[in-house]
Amino acid sequence: MPAINLPNDVSAIIATRAELSERSVRAIARSFMAAGATVSKMTSMGFVETDPSTWGVYNQLADEDIESVNAYQSVLILNMLKSWSRGDLPTADNVQDLPSALYQTLAAACAEEFNRTLEFGPDGANDPKAPTDA
Repeated sequence: MPAINLPNDVSAIIATRAELSERSVRAIARSFMAAGATVSKMTSMGFVETDPSTWGVYNQLADEDIESVNAYQSVLILNMLKSWSRGDLPTADNVQDLPSALYQTLAAACAEEFNRTLEFGPDGANDPKAPTDA
């Protein structure tokens, strides 16, 4: 479980992907796919993340599209945050009440951890059944 430092002197422990239950992995994957569809739609409408002149595309999206991107971040936090120095863990009802910098940093750390390549043996060795070049 990786330890991370967050804004406002908050520290947290998040789960690795290998520690997540199948239910959590599926919830995150579903949410990711919905968010990905929205990002694809935005890109086809001309959105470029690094070009502020294209950011108006966001205002042309339907509410459910916008919510799909927001939901992905919340799903990551709710499924991966194991403990933190703020006390009680956030719930579905209050996760979006977190300070923005804290929420964004935590969501980014969870996404990075979730997307790491799974390692297979207890010592971190690769899957012995996987084909090799040798």
